[in-house]
Amino acid sequence: MTRGNAKPRYAYCLLIAFLIPFAAFGQAMDEYQVKAAFIYNFARFVEWPAETADIQAPLLTCVLGRDPFGHWLKDTIEGKSIDGRKLTVRDISKSAEAGSCQILFVSSAEPKRTWTALAEMKKPGLLTVGECGEAREDGAIINFFLEGGRVRFEINTEAAELGKIRISSRLLGLARIIRK
Repeated sequence: MTRGNAKPRYAYCLLIAFLIPFAAFGQAMDEYQVKAAFIYNFARFVEWPAETADIQAPLLTCVLGRDPFGHWLKDTIEGKSIDGRKLTVRDISKSAEAGSCQILFVSSAEPKRTWTALAEMKKPGLLTVGECGEAREDGAIINFFLEGGRVRFEINTEAAELGKIRISSRLLGLARIIRK
């Protein structure tokens, strides 16, 4: 096998490894169940800036606005820990409340002005995750999209650099990379 063929196989295996712990036996996975699994794994493969990472505080995932996950996000994240930090989930109603979050999910139901407000906040160490074209255009670090009926994601490496967030090359290898 040549090295050129190893990368797609490695990426596929890593993707499967991400999703296996979250698959319900005998059930098809719901779109938001898959997105919840991805968000959990984003937390595992992201490094927050030292000046913003309080190793004693929980790693907080916030959902801004209407929560499309139902129970999936809390079931996937609550009670787990990464590097000794407990993972928690909180719903918030305004972008101004995102200051205590490390991961912020903004659903497609939120208006475009939400992304503008988040861009103006410029909080280092905030991993922003969206699911619409506006998210990609307005500086989200990670954006979900559907392709061929499957949940995929893209990473804006420039936005990650601005937010001082380091993303593992293993995660980057699974994403569509954009710079804007």
